[in-house]
Amino acid sequence: MRRSTVALLLAPAILFLLFGFLAPIAVGLGESLRAGLGLYGKIFGDSYYLEVIASTLALSAVVTLISLAIGYPYALILARARGWRKAALLLLLVAPLLVNVVVRSFGWMVVFGRSGLINAVLAAVGLPAIDMLNSWTAIVIALVHVLMPFMVLSIAATLEALDPALEEAAATLGARPLRTFVHVVVPLSLHGAVTGSILVFALCMGSFVTVMMMGGNSTMVLPLLIYQQLTVAGDQAFAAALGMVLLATVVAVFWLQGRLVRSMRS
Repeated sequence: MRRSTVALLLAPAILFLLFGFLAPIAVGLGESLRAGLGLYGKIFGDSYYLEVIASTLALSAVVTLISLAIGYPYALILARARGWRKAALLLLLVAPLLVNVVVRSFGWMVVFGRSGLINAVLAAVGLPAIDMLNSWTAIVIALVHVLMPFMVLSIAATLEALDPALEEAAATLGARPLRTFVHVVVPLSLHGAVTGSILVFALCMGSFVTVMMMGGNSTMVLPLLIYQQLTVAGDQAFAAALGMVLLATVVAVFWLQGRLVRSMRS
């Protein structure tokens, strides 16, 4: 294939990345540096903003770990299922993605509200009501509900690509099913787990609507803080600086995650 043909085929993707991704980042970086590095000094010199960054990282890490813990068994069952069972499991998995994020969040608000489903069940059995809305627990559950499909599909794709002969060989050599799973299946599916973790973590770091609706005024993460700086304070430069910090934090976590995976493989 000629170089001109290759360049022509790649041109749409390159233009999309240039104007849809790199250009906004360049504009945001320029806006945040318009008055020098003072805005970054304000962020890293104030304990409040550091706590917001730490809370954002903690929320994303917890959601990723829970999604991995729940999603791996689901992915294993999905990869081994056949026929209508596989289709049913897949439909059940992707169903949350078919619902608008606002509608989905309202649904969870109904479940967790003071007069919601959970408290109705507790009242029916004579237990006192609990207020789960506007809490980190409600946010984590709602985020896991919508982000777990990305984890499951990533892992399931890797599991389905595994050669069944590898497990059969391990069984032939005397390995029990649990040992085969730990020493054969898990290492070979590590790539899918890492890919799913990256997707879930990145999407959770940028989650805004679910956090705002489920957490109310009692929670604060970087995306919500950026929104407040744009709409309430009207400080575009500071919002841009917070956005650059959010981007740099995600990139740094991905770099550390890549180093960890390479060290585990070596």
